[in-house]
Amino acid sequence: MSRSPIVRVLSTFRRRRVRALLMGGQACIVYGAAQFSRDIDFAVEASRENLRRLRLALRDLRALPAFLPPLGLAPLRRGHACHFRCGGRPP
Repeated sequence: MSRSPIVRVLSTFRRRRVRALLMGGQACIVYGAAQFSRDIDFAVEASRENLRRLRLALRDLRALPAFLPPLGLAPLRRGHACHFRCGGRPP
């Protein structure tokens, strides 16, 4: 049985100690809303250490950038979204 990709992302972020706030449709589902969402939205702490942890988590998830801007402190501190698509199962 395969794990939900959402559970995989959440558990990877937790294991890597990424400081992030779950938002959007997935947050609604966690609180019991009957909403379908195929993406997962986070607000992440824009610090060097957290960015390092986030990059490790994204590597674990085989995530590839999907849109601009590239992941970095400057775009995050300006409030920009960085988008990724998660790949296959972790190694």
